[in-house]
Amino acid sequence: MDDFILDDKIVLVRVDFNSPMDDNGNILDDRKIKSHLLTLRALEHSKVVLMSHQGRPGDEDYTTLEAHAKLATKLLGQEVTYEDDIFSSCARKAIKSLSQGNILLLENTRFNAEEITKLTPEEQAKSQMVKKLYPLFDLFINDAFSVSHISQCSVVGFTEVLPSVAGILMDKEITGLDKALTCHDHPSIFVLGGAKANDSIKAISNILKRGGADKILTTGVVATIFMMAMGVDIGEVNRKFIEDEKYTDQIPIASKLLKEYSGKIVIPQDVALNNNGERQEVEVGKIKGDIQIADIGWETIENYSQYLKEAKLCVFHGPTGIFELDKFRLGTDELLKAAVQARYSVAGGGHTLDAIDQLNLESKFSHVSMGGGASIAFLSGEPLPGITALKNNASRYHNG
Repeated sequence: MDDFILDDKIVLVRVDFNSPMDDNGNILDDRKIKSHLLTLRALEHSKVVLMSHQGRPGDEDYTTLEAHAKLATKLLGQEVTYEDDIFSSCARKAIKSLSQGNILLLENTRFNAEEITKLTPEEQAKSQMVKKLYPLFDLFINDAFSVSHISQCSVVGFTEVLPSVAGILMDKEITGLDKALTCHDHPSIFVLGGAKANDSIKAISNILKRGGADKILTTGVVATIFMMAMGVDIGEVNRKFIEDEKYTDQIPIASKLLKEYSGKIVIPQDVALNNNGERQEVEVGKIKGDIQIADIGWETIENYSQYLKEAKLCVFHGPTGIFELDKFRLGTDELLKAAVQARYSVAGGGHTLDAIDQLNLESKFSHVSMGGGASIAFLSGEPLPGITALKNNASRYHNG
């Protein structure tokens, strides 16, 4: 943003206001909206139009952005006007009528069918959304790191036709995560858990391939899959969960990784089972009965904590179990407390952020990422379409 004169310019900003909502349409967590305030304040002398999404088609929280505009108004201390359309004549008229310092939030981008396709930036630039809107703007700012791993119309389409830059939040995310990605200090320890096991296992493969970790400590569903890959009997209920979530195809991948990177991937020694609401700790290999694995056990907590306390770099992504239940948040809480003792500590993922908030640990981490899927993809070394599109734009506009 420092590379451009922003005063009195008409600026289109992709933000991520996507937030948890209750059944009455109230926003339950203002963290996402707050994260963009620095960027919005830096545009106080511009005419600003915001684009965001909320939920996915079919989900209960797939709704309008009216509540988001009201909450943004309150948090920013300045009116954020809501427009219930994206690129209709009414929306375009509202954009054209903006005065310096005005902020307008357009409707949920995912209400437009073009938004949910995964086309190249060149193809996205031919969409109606981009063609109707881009002539109205001087500049496109991508401040939505958390959706930059998806090649969507509002993320990459405008970079083909407008000068485009990273917003303050985007810049902070790239800088914070890049330090972890390029860190050459050892030991480098990753804690990977959570429920999206396929993403985490893909990340494990990428991280180990590029030599980015000395140890990967597995927790949650990820650990369960690695246990199965090792031939551990995890009990019928846990096996059925892996089948129901369609993760059985990850077992041979985990098995191959264990063979290729012997000693690098660490599996829990013990787990906590949810025995009718009570925490029952058992050694791995002695999981008897039809009881759900709900956390890592105390021996594993102590072992993993020791790795983290000695780490020069620690990356924590995904809770260790069902941390929403008080009796099964022990692993998540204890490992997060240990993680902040590393020289450079990074955490990401929605549920991880919730746990960090509850422990009041955010200020103790070197970097806390707002992006779940985006942060794990970035740390894996995968190019993110949103960032690649900005780089390509820079080479055209800055060097042209």
